[in-house]
Amino acid sequence: MAAMKSAMKKAGAKVMKKKAVMKAVAGRKTSSIAKKAAVKKIAMGKRTGKLAAKRGGNAFDATAHEKLTSLKCFVINMERRPDRWTRVSEMLKKETSWLDFEQFLASDGSQRAIPEDEVTSTWNTSCNAHFADYFEWVFDAPGHELDGQQWKWSCDAESDAEWLFKEKKVKGQEFSYIHHAPETGVNRTATVTKIATKEKFNLKLQLAPQHVNPGVTSRMSPGERGCAHSHLRLWRVAAERSLPTLVFEDDVQMVFDRSNQKLGQSNGNVFSQRLAQTLELAPNDYDVIYLGWSGWRGGNYRSGKKDPTDDAPWNKDAKKYLRKAEYVWTTVGYVVSQKGAKKLIAAARPLNQPVDNFMAWEASQGRLNAFVALDDGDNDGTWAGGIIDQNDFQGDSDIKKSDGGVQGDDAKEFTVTQ
Repeated sequence: MAAMKSAMKKAGAKVMKKKAVMKAVAGRKTSSIAKKAAVKKIAMGKRTGKLAAKRGGNAFDATAHEKLTSLKCFVINMERRPDRWTRVSEMLKKETSWLDFEQFLASDGSQRAIPEDEVTSTWNTSCNAHFADYFEWVFDAPGHELDGQQWKWSCDAESDAEWLFKEKKVKGQEFSYIHHAPETGVNRTATVTKIATKEKFNLKLQLAPQHVNPGVTSRMSPGERGCAHSHLRLWRVAAERSLPTLVFEDDVQMVFDRSNQKLGQSNGNVFSQRLAQTLELAPNDYDVIYLGWSGWRGGNYRSGKKDPTDDAPWNKDAKKYLRKAEYVWTTVGYVVSQKGAKKLIAAARPLNQPVDNFMAWEASQGRLNAFVALDDGDNDGTWAGGIIDQNDFQGDSDIKKSDGGVQGDDAKEFTVTQ
């Protein structure tokens, strides 16, 4: 996914930001026979629409799929950003003419105070530190005043005007948060030489303990609080609906370069077709299906373990289209069931983290039965994937990230305790 992938290219960005799912497996009532029937049901649309969808044609008939047409879509948009509403509404009309969508005015903290008992003004990293990139290089210099002090975050580890950095590779590879965070029993080391004095120091890599326990407390930015409150209000709407609700943020994008470059760009046809298949194959008790995502999920767990649902009979066909979410970021688009909305509301007393962290934490603790939708080409090595993308992810954002983020916001501006 072009925009999201470029945003995630720094494999250790701090913004990248478990437990039993066997209970969920036991609760599946959808048989493998029913799943095969679902595949067969959409097979004709798949065969006739595949080539046209790749070329951007209109062969896929979304109106023939009840689970698509029964979706009600709400697009979160701030009233003072009519430009974003114009872009997204025109895109949705062109790419998904079948979709029943409407504007959902976002909570704007600059216009109206957001209640503290609904969204807290601070959050603590202890819940997400294990999943996010809080790996740091620290001085390993017993007896020296620098011993144990941070040199740099792993994502920023490179030589500069003051230091020469050299990492000792493990199995021919330097540390990458995305690829190596799950590893255990591996001691990663490096050296830095201070250019001015020629002093050489040993470094060791660790997960920053202060971020894990007791955690670092930061103020949420006004934009983060407004975003979280907008989703909370929308969950209340979804909780009143008996059918699933489709949630979009106004930077959702359906035209983007796909993970499988041979397939070219995605479009509304691809989105509609993949979403129809995903909804047909999803387990009956799903709470949330992320349509665009980055992070840890089935096939790539932070714990390094295999997703227990992979071998479930109901998942034989479904895992081509969705996988269990362990801890994933972004709330640009997702489907939430009535039950899922009620779970989120019950947990948000108050909502005490940026909203994507909050939802990811609930999923990681086994309280939210969440999945990620896969595009054709998303595999176990895909970090950011799905059937939608974000438009101008780094360039046009009204939300400062209190943990720094890939936009380069200053996390120190929001830090309360360290």
